[in-house]
Amino acid sequence: ARGPQRVTPPRGAAAMSELTAWWNLLTLVITTSPVPSNPDTSVLRLIMSRWRLVPDLPRSAKLIQFDGANPRLPADRLRAYDGFKREVRELVSANADFARTALSMSDELLFASHNLAAAVHAVNTTYMLVSQHDYVLTRPFDARNLLRTMAAVPTVRHVRLNVRANVARGFDSHVVNFTGPSVRVPLSKTCGWSDVPHVTTRRYYLDVAIPNNRGDHDHGKHKFMEESNHYKMMRNFAPGGCWALKQAVAKGETNPPWPDDFDRFGTYLYGWAGERGTYMEHRSLRGDQPQWGLDGPSRPFARGRGKARGRGGEARGRGKARGRERGRRKGRGR
Repeated sequence: ARGPQRVTPPRGAAAMSELTAWWNLLTLVITTSPVPSNPDTSVLRLIMSRWRLVPDLPRSAKLIQFDGANPRLPADRLRAYDGFKREVRELVSANADFARTALSMSDELLFASHNLAAAVHAVNTTYMLVSQHDYVLTRPFDARNLLRTMAAVPTVRHVRLNVRANVARGFDSHVVNFTGPSVRVPLSKTCGWSDVPHVTTRRYYLDVAIPNNRGDHDHGKHKFMEESNHYKMMRNFAPGGCWALKQAVAKGETNPPWPDDFDRFGTYLYGWAGERGTYMEHRSLRGDQPQWGLDGPSRPFARGRGKARGRGGEARGRGKARGRERGRRKGRGR
């Protein structure tokens, strides 16, 4: 079974005052794909065990979404990925940290954004904590009151558990504290959309994130989910977006208006602005090897326009060079 049926919680702070059995409203989603560390499961086991840092969070439904393998991978890498899948199946059967875990496997290579979309369509709850297979929780956060806040304040739609301080840098071009009578956890608004671990709703992905990706070049299959959403939110070199807000702040303007469509993206960081953040730690599963285990431009759909460089030197599809793995992760808060 994939967990509880999707339930729409009542609106309003009063209706959400208790939110009993909140864990039944949330699915922990982990996306995975072939990596050089296969078939080792040590990082995945660490990820699942660290949910215990948050009381009752391990009681939530869990979903692991396996992307299909790039057929260009060498035979040993394909065998290792099959071995990883077998190991995970055994963990689901025998390891308590994998209780209530469903496995969803694609028969074909979807690539990052479409693999994530497949996971979203398999979720049966209102809320999701979305993560990739190489991010590990490092300290507790108040999951129950975060869901209470998101239910009471519908414009809080995408809350990232940062891997560094909540400061204006890289993807987070502008960060300010967010407060209100129904806000029950520390939050800061950010002009940065990133797919590092975040709490959101299934409906948000269906209404905003996935359509933005599908509307991107070649239906977004070249892209990472954050590319299709972050740059749409920024509107670089054009008025009315987060880029214009960043320029206003740089000129010394006080309290410049946020973009009119900010609430549609609803991007926040868990924790106050300027605080250390660091709720997540990145554990690379491929080291210095190219992302797809292949030499040269190895993005599975690398053709046509937008063949920029990114994760380990493969095509990124942003239309401009963004640097290698360490530089890119530093810029976006990874």
